[in-house]
Amino acid sequence: MLNILVVPYNHNYNGEKYTKRIVKYLKSEKIEFSVYFSTSFDEFKTNTHNLVQSGETEFVIVGDDIALSEFINSIKDLSKIRLGIVPTSKNDDFASYIGLETNPISAIKEILKKKIEAVDVLIMNDIKVIGNILIGASTFIQEIFNQYKIKNAISKKYAFERYANKFDGIELKIETKNQKIANANIFELSIANGGKSKGKTISPLANVNDGLFNLNFVTTPPRDNRKKYLKLFKKGEQIYNEQTKQSWQTNINITNPDNKIKVMADGKIMTVDELNVSIIENGLKLYR
Repeated sequence: MLNILVVPYNHNYNGEKYTKRIVKYLKSEKIEFSVYFSTSFDEFKTNTHNLVQSGETEFVIVGDDIALSEFINSIKDLSKIRLGIVPTSKNDDFASYIGLETNPISAIKEILKKKIEAVDVLIMNDIKVIGNILIGASTFIQEIFNQYKIKNAISKKYAFERYANKFDGIELKIETKNQKIANANIFELSIANGGKSKGKTISPLANVNDGLFNLNFVTTPPRDNRKKYLKLFKKGEQIYNEQTKQSWQTNINITNPDNKIKVMADGKIMTVDELNVSIIENGLKLYR
């Protein structure tokens, strides 16, 4: 049976609106399902946990990247789970990057075909990440934007224009098990399974099916060039810049002299002492 988990209304009002359309369609087709609305992400996670504990394995998330992140981090073992995703926006990063249907009825029709495609999942310390991890200027600017009372395209552009040149980089030591990659002042770094962040294609060569993540970084440019580089980064065009370092990895360790690294993982900003990132190949089975 399909268990439909809906993103909390106070986070994304499209979730309930889309779900009503989906429910009407499923009833017309006489398909068995259950729907779980939540007033908060704590309740969303509790619903997920309880359903898995009761033996349920088929789920549909009606929600965005945050909802998807909360879902996969509420489940200890993803190997038995089958998941369908109904995006709530054309700009939902992971769904958009892998080309999922954005119309809710079209999306549920595709899910009901139950064709499975396995995708990779990142593990950052003990956190599952489906999309990507960012460190540097983009995270710095996003955190400032998150503090604004008015959040729209104009205020987002204002934050970028005002602060893009003001991030002075962060000292990072980047290593794999067999290789020291860098020990430098880093301006922007991405570890990408999925290649979109906040609606922008930041890592166009990332692949969710290859068992590797795309590591992409640059040391801090002169102040006058920082905004220019970030504009390239937000279009995925930094890969053509000769200053960009790029490789494909299965594991990485990132440390900082202060043991304080600000990261944005699947759109959520947090501070960690260090990063140990690995990849689970075919870690999540999606209905496509």
